[in-house]
Amino acid sequence: STESPTTSAPTVHPFTGYEQVGGTGAGECADKDGGLFSYAQYNENASPEDCSVKCSGLATSAQVGLGVTASACRCYFDGSAPDDEGQTFTSVDESGTGPVAGVNNESGENWQCYRRIAAGTVEPTTKPTEVPTVSPTTQAPVTQSATQAPTTS
Repeated sequence: STESPTTSAPTVHPFTGYEQVGGTGAGECADKDGGLFSYAQYNENASPEDCSVKCSGLATSAQVGLGVTASACRCYFDGSAPDDEGQTFTSVDESGTGPVAGVNNESGENWQCYRRIAAGTVEPTTKPTEVPTVSPTTQAPVTQSATQAPTTS
């Protein structure tokens, strides 16, 4: 009951792995040319946190961001959206490519866009890209432990 992310979290980083793009209700996530991304949409009231959980449940590394309105949650993708046959979401394919670079409010629906910053892996929320570079560095000084052994004896 101590967790209340909606009240305590700052608006810029409301939850781990995403950052807000554009102002509040500024529009859908868009690529560098203003193109809209393919998306899977859940038609239900969802906070950005709830929406991120739904998006991670789709388990695809192609997800670039998410969008929320008062009545819906969208998971945005670079490329095609997941197949919605028999699913609780509706998929629409658009032309947006690459990372989220801005917002587009052509629809006038005032979506709130969040860029996915922990792209690639869903579970580790602490910068997964740094993990591989750390392990080789810790394995390198193995040769030193051999030279330290005679010192202790």
